[in-house]
This record gives sequence, structure tokens and C-alpha cells, in this order.
Amino acid sequence: MNFATIKKSLAIGASLVFASVGLSAQAAHAAVITINLYEAIGYAPDEIKAFNASQSMYQVVDVGGSTGPLLAKVAAEGTNPQWGLFWADGDTWAAAADTAGNLAPLNFKPTYSSLGKRLAPKNNAYAITGSTVMVAGLYNAAKMTNPPVPLQAMLRSGYKGQIGMNDPNISGPTYPFIAGLMNQLGSEDAGKNYLLALKKNGLVINDKNGPTIHALEIGQINMGLVQNTAAIAEVIKFTAAPVAGFKPTIVYPGRPTLMPSSLAIDAKRPAAEIAGAQAFIKYVLSPAGQSILASTDATKNSDVLCYPSIVGTTPNKYVPAMPKAYQIIDPYKWGPLQSEVDAWFTANIRTK
Repeated sequence: MNFATIKKSLAIGASLVFASVGLSAQAAHAAVITINLYEAIGYAPDEIKAFNASQSMYQVVDVGGSTGPLLAKVAAEGTNPQWGLFWADGDTWAAAADTAGNLAPLNFKPTYSSLGKRLAPKNNAYAITGSTVMVAGLYNAAKMTNPPVPLQAMLRSGYKGQIGMNDPNISGPTYPFIAGLMNQLGSEDAGKNYLLALKKNGLVINDKNGPTIHALEIGQINMGLVQNTAAIAEVIKFTAAPVAGFKPTIVYPGRPTLMPSSLAIDAKRPAAEIAGAQAFIKYVLSPAGQSILASTDATKNSDVLCYPSIVGTTPNKYVPAMPKAYQIIDPYKWGPLQSEVDAWFTANIRTK
């Protein structure tokens, strides 16, 4: 073989090598695994952005909304689920999904704080990313000088038409509040009877925290039963810029429920997607993911006003002390009842 032939052969070989490398690079690029995250957590988009920038193997796609409609979306998808991760306030929905065999457990043990350990499922079926309180009584102290704190006080005629709450079919935190009512009053029926009595006393129902708080701001009601994070954000806002005749203040009626936020993986996704979902949860619970809680402006994103569940996490500077009296409910008891209770609420409380 002469020199020209050798040179030509080497050139062809090099071309094949470079072509192969190019094809491998294209294949690697094309192999990015996408995972849909159904979420109702205000700071989830920041976690997604940071995670996606931290690695190139997985791409988490944000599918945001309110918890109720997202759960309805999951139900509608049936045997063709499109979600890979689900992240929302409360753990009753997660416990119900675990009981039904729909969750892939975590493949690692999070470094939970003492609070996180109290809230985490023993079987590691889903992650606890923080906790809030449900319910807080956000009231206008400029108009309501003696807010009802005992549950039975809200049924007095003096508070007729002054109290509002959210719809559990839309607002994720509201079902844990209702389950907490039933738990502290002794039974599901006792809780339903209490809600019927509230309705008889003029209870005002809105979809979720925002509309209920707006009803308070415009004077339609004088107390809203809302998530404590939303209530705290309202107090922060009006402390910075007071408005005459409106002084938002917080009390905790009855024994409020300590409500975790839960992040879970769909067990029916392909193994590669489940691996990516595990990586995302690890990131959220890592120092980098947890730093978002303290660094985010809570006046623009109240969901960061949670009590952290991971050792070493610095809470947002506006997070207050926990209420002195609170309860923790069993999500595996109350989770399977959610669909029935939500339907009952629509038929008996939301309906005029």
C-alpha cells in the first residue's frame, strides 16, 4: 500500500470516528429524560430551574396548579398517567396514593429533623419537604375586637356571616383542616355536623386562600380560615404598608393541624424516569435545594414560610414560632376518606 492510499484510509477512518462521536453526542443529547412534576407549591419552579441547571441527564417539567384540580387530573388520566412527581401541601393525598400502591418509595433516607421524623411515613413512601399550620384564623382586628378562638365560639350568632373558608375540592390545605376538625371533635360525623352549623351561621366559601383573604380585605368577612403561610404573608404586607380600617391579625382556633408538604413519585413510570425523580427529590432536600427557603422573598411567595423538615435548614426569616397547641393527624386514616368528604362538602356546604 503506497503513502497516498494510507493517507486516504486514515482520513476515512478519522471521518468515521468523528461521525461516530457526533452521533454519540446527538444520541446523548436526545436521551435527556423528561419528568412531569405536578405541583401546587409556590417555590417549586425555583427548585425545578436550579435542578435542571445542576445536571444534564434529566429535565423536570413544571405542571403547576391548585392541588384539587391536579388530583382530578391524575384521576382523569387513569391507567395512562402523565405525572412522574407530585408535590403539594398535605400528606393525606400521598398516604391515599401509597395505600393504593401508586407510589415508588424513596431510595434514600432523608436527614430529617426531629419534626420531619414525626411527620415522615415509616415506609419512606414519600418525602416531607416542610410543614405549615392549617388552620389559621386571619381576622381584621380593626373590626373584630374579640375573635373566636374556641371552635364552638364561631357558631355564636355574633359572628354570623363574618367567617369564611376555602373549598377542599380546590384548596389542597383545606382537607387536612377538615380532617383535623373531625379528629379533634371525635369523628367524621361530628366534623360534618360542625361544618353544617358553621354554614347555618353564614359561612362564606371561596375557592382558596387568595379569594378568602380578598373577601377579608374588602370587608365581606371579618375572619378567614386559611393556611398560616398565606395569613403570615398578609400580615407582613400590611405591616409594611398599613391601610386605614384594616389590621390583619392571626389566631389559631381550636387545635390547629400541623400539615406537612409531600413530594411523591409515580410508581408506574419507566425506571429511568423514577431514577430522575429520585434525583430531583434528593436535590430539593439537599443544602442547595433547602437554601431556597431562606433566600426567597416571602412577600412574593408565601409557601417558603414553612417549618423546615431537614436538619441544618435555615428557615425564612419571617417564619414565626409554632402555635403552642397543635395536633398531628394520621394521614393513612384520613387520606382514604378524602374523596368522600370532598364530595359531601360540595353537596352540603358549598351548594347554596
